[in-house]
Amino acid sequence: MEISHIQPEGWGLCPVIPLGPVPVSTYAVFMLLAFVAGIAVYRRNAARTGARTGQVFPVVLAAVFGGVFGAKIPVWALTVVLVPPSEWRLEHLLVGRTIAGGFVGGMLAVWWVKRRLGLRARFGNVLAPAVALGMAVGRVGCLLSGCCHGRPTALPWGVDFGDGVPRHPTQVYEILFCLAAFLFMQRRLETARPGALMTGFLAAYFVFRFAEEFLRPQDIAWGLTVFQWICLAGLLLLALRERLFRPPPGEENAAP
Repeated sequence: MEISHIQPEGWGLCPVIPLGPVPVSTYAVFMLLAFVAGIAVYRRNAARTGARTGQVFPVVLAAVFGGVFGAKIPVWALTVVLVPPSEWRLEHLLVGRTIAGGFVGGMLAVWWVKRRLGLRARFGNVLAPAVALGMAVGRVGCLLSGCCHGRPTALPWGVDFGDGVPRHPTQVYEILFCLAAFLFMQRRLETARPGALMTGFLAAYFVFRFAEEFLRPQDIAWGLTVFQWICLAGLLLLALRERLFRPPPGEENAAP
């Protein structure tokens, strides 16, 4: 069994940037750039739509913290199951995260915070393009470090990450998906129904990621990978959210 977020030394296209005596992780650099890109797009879109940023802040904070825990918990659980205790290393706790799990954790945290604060406005249209662009930039770091790769393939665009075996560049597939979603949502920013862009993006990503999992070297649980089950849970939560928490007709246009 191969776990795509735990890799041997020397793995990746360009895992580190040699800056002086201390090499810098390209993954860390692109994660930082992803946050910068996302914040820049969010600020621009908030100004463009006149969103009430004071109300958005607690929602963003909930999404970040919920997303972090949601992204890590499934990976920790998978590591505990698949890695023998005698082989556990600190690296196994620090590396790896699942965007699908992060979305589920972020959704649950946002819904809880909005209900606690009595916020009925929907801010997804402002946040969704920022999330998509941030994901695209972050996946460049995954590509360079070699994590989140796909299964071996004979296709001409297969990428050798260090062991001489061409693999599906699933990071590139996701970059292209997120960039296409970003461009589409930016064009629909001021015309889409409030909250529709985030709901649509999350649903599309869960479907995309479910299909992409067939190209990844992940363990199977009850016929599907763990991350495919997370995607199904995310789709179910989205359906429940749309069914149970849709604002009354007079409040649907409260915020973008």
